[in-house]
Amino acid sequence: MPANLSPLTAPTADDFRAWHRVRAAALAHDRPGDPVPSAAAVEAELTATSARSRTQLWLVRNSRDEAVATASLRVFTDPGRSHLAEVRLTVHPAYRRMGTGSRLLSTVTEAAVGAGCRSLVTEVVAGTPDEGFLATRDFLPVLRLTWLRLALDEVPERIRKLPQVPHPGYRLTSWPGVVPDELAESFALARQGMDDMPVGEMDFGEVRWDVDRVREIAEAIARRGELLLTVAALSEADGSVAGYTELVLPGEGVGRAQQYDTAVLPAHRGHGLGLWVKAEMLRLVGSVYPRLAEIQTDNADDNRHMLAVNTSLGFRPLRRTVEYQLDLGRHGAPPRSA
Repeated sequence: MPANLSPLTAPTADDFRAWHRVRAAALAHDRPGDPVPSAAAVEAELTATSARSRTQLWLVRNSRDEAVATASLRVFTDPGRSHLAEVRLTVHPAYRRMGTGSRLLSTVTEAAVGAGCRSLVTEVVAGTPDEGFLATRDFLPVLRLTWLRLALDEVPERIRKLPQVPHPGYRLTSWPGVVPDELAESFALARQGMDDMPVGEMDFGEVRWDVDRVREIAEAIARRGELLLTVAALSEADGSVAGYTELVLPGEGVGRAQQYDTAVLPAHRGHGLGLWVKAEMLRLVGSVYPRLAEIQTDNADDNRHMLAVNTSLGFRPLRRTVEYQLDLGRHGAPPRSA
């Protein structure tokens, strides 16, 4: 049994290195072949601040002062999501099945209850022992996701040509980082296009978009040392954002990028804008970031339309994950496990 489970209220450089060692070992064991983030990237992630949530960290060390497990609890503070918390728990492969995960999850759950949260969510790889671990602790599966990978040297030729195909009534534009001032208001409105995204049975709440929130997200990505690229389709009628897609790249523009949101406002659907903006994104990164190798994205299994779009772009299945949710109001804080 680990000797010390400590909240990290003022993490040191040694704490960040220890956290990275646990993360790297778990990734190598659970998802071989996936890129491992650098120690600097992990530190940037853990120290990132947000006006919309607060994060608590825990690090577990054994009697030899070796890091064996980590946990982060993100408590959302937006009025529409203040009931929700998200946990990310990682146990070093060499220290699993020893009660470490149970003890850590109990601690984090108690913290979520203490913060007044109603629901606690987490994501695990489908078909792994993690599913059984959560199910025996009253977590329920609420959303199933398929993760996909696109190798940029395998993009179909017809997709490479798609940005040049005219879409009457619309034009393409793009920007790095924070949205330009002249598009900020309409882009914030376009973000509401994600309101009807499939969330399964998750107690997701309501995300309220405004210009400040849009800018805060872009600035937070920059503080992590990453690059945010956005491609948008603008309505020729009034110059407003009709649809968009976002991509987050490693700061050096090398390796794997992560697809963020893609959405088209309901009034502009049926014109192929989703596929158009995503194809333009592929053209853009191919010309500006030639050392970028691949893009990763995820789709809710019941989002058949976006899954079809991504498949047509050349994305192929990588793994499946499941979002699990614990009803804290019904469950309460569990007893500590030895």
